Amino acid sequence: MTHTRFIPRIVVGALLASLLAGASQAAVPSTVFGKWIERFPDGNGMVTEFTPAQVSSYPVDSFGKATAAPTAMPVTYVDLGGPMVGVSFSGGGGAIAAEKTADALTLDFPGIGAHELTRVKAETPFQS
Repeated sequence: MTHTRFIPRIVVGALLASLLAGASQAAVPSTVFGKWIERFPDGNGMVTEFTPAQVSSYPVDSFGKATAAPTAMPVTYVDLGGPMVGVSFSGGGGAIAAEKTADALTLDFPGIGAHELTRVKAETPFQS
């Protein structure tokens, strides 16, 4: 064998190693972190909070008062490029958060449906 046969293997190996290294250090998409609400036609809603390690959600009435305890699920995030962030649930499954503006996003659960969420401002009384 000549040295020229090893060069393509070295190049392929180096490319693969760099791709794997980049995947293991994917950026945490902090743009989705915080509280978001989906408002229903009757005025009630669902608050969803994204943190670096989990997603929690709870229903609220039309006055913003929680009507049930929050449910939390450990998650990891994957930067899908552009305005999209993958949310992977530790128990399986996931969602795609597509940022429309700094204060609006679509949370899409493939095969289930999409939800339009608005960022909850600090002064808004949606507390768990």
